[in-house]
Amino acid sequence: MKKVFVVAGEVSGDKAAAWYVHKFKKNYPDVYLEAVGGLSLKNAGIKIYESIEKLNVAGVIEIVKHVRIILRFLKQLTNYILQNGFEEVVLVDFPGFNLRLAKRLKKANPAIRITYVAPPQIWAWGQWRVKSLKKYCDKLVVLFPFEVEFYKKHGIDAEFLGHPSAEMLRPYFEKNIVDEHLIAILPGSRGSEIDRLFGFFAEVIKRFKLAFPKTKFVLPLAESFSAKRIEDKITQFGLRAWGSDIVIVQGEQEKLQVLSRCCMAITKPGTVSLELALLGIPAVVFYKASWISYFLAKRVVHIIYMSLPNLLLNKVVYKECIQKDCKPKIISAHAKNLYISIRKKDLAYQDVKKDLYLIRNMLDLKQKVD
Repeated sequence: MKKVFVVAGEVSGDKAAAWYVHKFKKNYPDVYLEAVGGLSLKNAGIKIYESIEKLNVAGVIEIVKHVRIILRFLKQLTNYILQNGFEEVVLVDFPGFNLRLAKRLKKANPAIRITYVAPPQIWAWGQWRVKSLKKYCDKLVVLFPFEVEFYKKHGIDAEFLGHPSAEMLRPYFEKNIVDEHLIAILPGSRGSEIDRLFGFFAEVIKRFKLAFPKTKFVLPLAESFSAKRIEDKITQFGLRAWGSDIVIVQGEQEKLQVLSRCCMAITKPGTVSLELALLGIPAVVFYKASWISYFLAKRVVHIIYMSLPNLLLNKVVYKECIQKDCKPKIISAHAKNLYISIRKKDLAYQDVKKDLYLIRNMLDLKQKVD
């Protein structure tokens, strides 16, 4: 029996890993799979060696605080994979950890096969990593079609099998009636992000409710995240006055059903912004890191956009409020303008919808065939 170990480091990676495992098992139905993962891999029937919570930290300061734990786990995981005879390791996203793991495994056992799913987006930043990918990985499974040619130029075997989000969300494409009063708030999946960003969300909600009293807000959360933690934040930031107009939703199907009904979203960047684009939901993106994290990132990241929809089309599809522009007044202004545009269904709104359809067509292989 073929033995394969899967490593995902965060919620979006966990979903992508489960998507890939489903495809992989069609070719190897008798494979034994074990993973560092979360609920998506667990629900796919994979034995969980360690939860993604072990690795789920963000930002330079947070990583520095946890560096000893992470390095200790890296050594532990390397030894476990080698000692238990795994023939292949599937790494998913999370390059800071996974590339180090690939290097250790290949140096200890050159015969072990390394497949990297959702490799680091070196076309946008971090091009120094191309040498490590070429040296330590046998195959890449990329999430964007243009990446195949990009990696080919660097002498790396890459394959595009579609995008996990496109396949997951396809049943919700244009299926539900949009509620023009319902707005999604997406604060992220990491506790550290939510702690840092929730105050901005709260202030935007207050400003929105004063301008548009009929609006309602839904907060979709990962199943693994504590709803009480968000409820405490709602109380802490004085949002209890609006009671039933602010709803927390958990459970993957429930989240997707309510999300597909939202007329717009206010969100952090990352995979969630791409999911919104695939669902055809206009959005405003905002994010603020610690100044140390931001300063260091600016030295290595050479991109003009932070959200994936903007990067994919190389234009402003979603307004971005990043760092110094991450202020409730600015975020609210963009969000209010977008909401008015949606209600009027004006040319600006129609242009955004066309761009979102282009992204869907780019990533959904079934739609291309149809």
